[in-house]
Amino acid sequence: MRSSRASLLTVYCLSFFTFSHGTAGQDRFVTTVPTTVCDVVKTPAAFDNKFVRLTATLAGNFEISSIRDPSDEDCGSVWFTYPGSGPAAYVSFSTGEPSKPRPSVHLTKDKNFREFQKYVDAKMYSRQRDSLCMDCRRYEVTAVMIGLVEFAGPGGGFGHMNMFPVQLVLRAIEKTSVKDLAPNYDVADYSTTPIRFPTGYISGTVLGPDGRPISYKYVNIYSVSDPPTHIDEDFATTDEKGRFKFTVPPGGYIIGFNTHWPPSAKAPYPPTYCPSTKERATAQVVNVGDKQHVKDLVLKLPQPLTARVIPVKVLWPDGKPTPAANVWISQVSNPRAVVGMSVSHTSTDGTFDLTGFEGIDYILHANKYAGLGRVSCAKNILIRASQRLTLRIQLTLSINDYDICTGTRSDIPTDSVPLS
Repeated sequence: MRSSRASLLTVYCLSFFTFSHGTAGQDRFVTTVPTTVCDVVKTPAAFDNKFVRLTATLAGNFEISSIRDPSDEDCGSVWFTYPGSGPAAYVSFSTGEPSKPRPSVHLTKDKNFREFQKYVDAKMYSRQRDSLCMDCRRYEVTAVMIGLVEFAGPGGGFGHMNMFPVQLVLRAIEKTSVKDLAPNYDVADYSTTPIRFPTGYISGTVLGPDGRPISYKYVNIYSVSDPPTHIDEDFATTDEKGRFKFTVPPGGYIIGFNTHWPPSAKAPYPPTYCPSTKERATAQVVNVGDKQHVKDLVLKLPQPLTARVIPVKVLWPDGKPTPAANVWISQVSNPRAVVGMSVSHTSTDGTFDLTGFEGIDYILHANKYAGLGRVSCAKNILIRASQRLTLRIQLTLSINDYDICTGTRSDIPTDSVPLS
């Protein structure tokens, strides 16, 4: 009888671990449940809002940040993130994440985490400047992790297109092991160390029509050669003094503002090329050589455009308003580029006022994600520059075609604004 009780006590004690965080002002001990990725995927509700200890292999790529069970690749995966940061990954326009309060997670950036991050960040380097590799990982990384499990619940989801019902928010790394993937790459094409290519530098300042610097805005650079020279980063962001800098291969370039993304409320200026022209053909060509730095360029912007309010209301098929629907506009001349570079979200009554500009034809879009890759959308509407918008535009989410609703079609609509 004594032996039986001792065994039960041992099993009970082994079912929980305590994790010491050690940061002043925070809980020192966190109870963790030992488990596996497969178990979390199988019964996520059982682990919701709990800290767990598990062994996981990073399984993401350029648009997915996930972990899988190293002993069973087929049981499913979990979205993986860090508090306040995490592996770089594209996330869908809206989220179906749970709204209830969650326990705060404080990432322990100790020696174990730094070693883990070192292997996560390691990559293979192309020997060709124009070679594009979206997922050139150096190592396959597996780690013993402590983290918070969050279950989105029915219809919800995390990550890209809200396709993951459950996620792990990392708190600490206990141990890391890696598999070197370098032997999988062709040594003629890839290196384990960075390759230096011939490089020049171009810098300058963006000024508004009043001569003041334009801070924290995008500036684009374009090659004038044919075929164009490959540029690793074809845009830069101005600093607080309106300054920008590009790192490029030797060659000839022109620089533009609002020449890639359309004018928006945060950057209400027409497309302008350096030094101050709206025509690309009359832009200044800047020539730069290897290790040369061309400085002190000035790109001066004209007067801002006149704003135009586009009031919208999104409805479900039954006529009820759709809160948190994605709404955005794109120019007819560039239908894939979202004005403002991000969508807006309707209020609880399904309404939102978008901002466009006088003299520009727009396409109006609306959709709503329901988690796990499900999406509904309204038929795109054409808004002519000549149309007066005296009433709110109503859009009904009546389409459930994934390709149409995620914007993979760029047809210019023929239907004009339906006013109520």
